[in-house]
Amino acid sequence: MHLKHVGLSLLPLMTIAVTASFAGDTTVADGGAGVPIASAGRGESAGHSDHDSWETFTRLGKEALVGGKLDKAEKLLQSALEKAQAFGPTDSRQIVSLSNLGQLYKARGDYTRSEQYSRQALDLIRKTGLKDSFGFAVELSNLGGILKDQGKYSEAKPLYDGALAILTEVKGPESVEVAVVCDNLAGLYQGQDDFEKAVTEQLKAVKIYEQKLGQDSPDLAISLGNLAESYRELNQLQQAEPLFARSLAIMRKHYGEKHPAVASALDSMASFYIKQGKLEQAEDLQLKALETFKATLGEEHPDVAICLDNLADLYSREGKKDLALKNSEDAFEIAEKALGKEHPISIGIKSRVDELKKK
Repeated sequence: MHLKHVGLSLLPLMTIAVTASFAGDTTVADGGAGVPIASAGRGESAGHSDHDSWETFTRLGKEALVGGKLDKAEKLLQSALEKAQAFGPTDSRQIVSLSNLGQLYKARGDYTRSEQYSRQALDLIRKTGLKDSFGFAVELSNLGGILKDQGKYSEAKPLYDGALAILTEVKGPESVEVAVVCDNLAGLYQGQDDFEKAVTEQLKAVKIYEQKLGQDSPDLAISLGNLAESYRELNQLQQAEPLFARSLAIMRKHYGEKHPAVASALDSMASFYIKQGKLEQAEDLQLKALETFKATLGEEHPDVAICLDNLADLYSREGKKDLALKNSEDAFEIAEKALGKEHPISIGIKSRVDELKKK
């Protein structure tokens, strides 16, 4: 089994934006134009300077998150939450801060804390009476993504469906927000190995991104890469190759070389080369991806485990049994610690470890 690397798919777009002027967070995944879930009005007990401090911490924290600087992002977004708490228990700034922290910990692979913050944000939205609002839909999709990455597909699916229903009504069926949820839903179908359904959703997303954001946006790049992965798994390699190349080129243009999204694109391209039997080219890309994941996400992130497992697959095909087993065992150790033994990724990696031990 070749595990799909979709860990960073649509990372920041799904976070509720801080202000309408903060380009870089829409409503629903990675890049785009920000839209606030509610007016972040200044509370009676907190002054102008408190609001400005919260806004600065939030803006800088989100910039660090989008830039892959997760340690810096965590400190800033935690500081923003502390400032937001001065405005009262249901102030929209607290909702935004909780949502942002949910996405930060999702990026870190800390799904327990990620889910905790996202659920807190949803609870506060309900208390404000904004249920079925735009912001509620955004956070439904946020939580759906967190559950999806934990392999909790049956829990994630109704959240995506609910988000799509609200966003289609509020923003329109051809909106960027709808496109993001379609792409996220496709990731769920990929996790279930239902690549035909994934392609259907991804084609919707790609069409909307091209129409609304142009031919060169990071959101489009992510969607193109995800679509290419589905085509690869369906063995439709002629459709997949140009999409992988286009996705990687856009990512490099926007983020440079040292960014998790670029590492993800490299890893996906490497898996494509493996399927074609171009093992030398694949190894070069895979090693670059691994180096970047470790540098940007840390040594024990789930995406590092996936990349190591992909390397194990590569080395096994090259007949390098000892190297394959070492990478596979390292991958399982990380996955077990980060995700637990029962996560689909952990189970898949363990099956490779067992298979390699038998050879």
